[in-house]
Amino acid sequence: MRTLASIRIPGAFSELPQATGRINILRELIPDTVTIGVSGDWAAAGGLNAGCDVWHSVIGGLFPQTALDLTQRAQAGDAACATALSAQLESLWTLFRGHDILDKVAAYCHRISDSGHQESSEGSCPESAVRIRAA
Repeated sequence: MRTLASIRIPGAFSELPQATGRINILRELIPDTVTIGVSGDWAAAGGLNAGCDVWHSVIGGLFPQTALDLTQRAQAGDAACATALSAQLESLWTLFRGHDILDKVAAYCHRISDSGHQESSEGSCPESAVRIRAA
């Protein structure tokens, strides 16, 4: 028998108190074994800051250290840093919100492989976030 492991919430976390309330209501309705995750990479910081357990990420495969830094900062209660790390990726988020994500990820993979780019693993805030320009 299959079991539910996580509920994926689309990114709608502009107002932190409302998002936190929404997550708390869900938590009351689901077993403790089920995680609540944010989807929509541009909404990751907001969702994690509001209490989501996980981030169902697209960029995690491209920039694992950046995704990990943002996640760990939010989970540690450093909402300002998580938000700042996310803000440094705004040009990428803009592309994701307006176009097919898979096409954009493929283009970034190609661009990164051509440039020899290496992701930072410093882990400090916000300087360690990878700065990405819109393609």
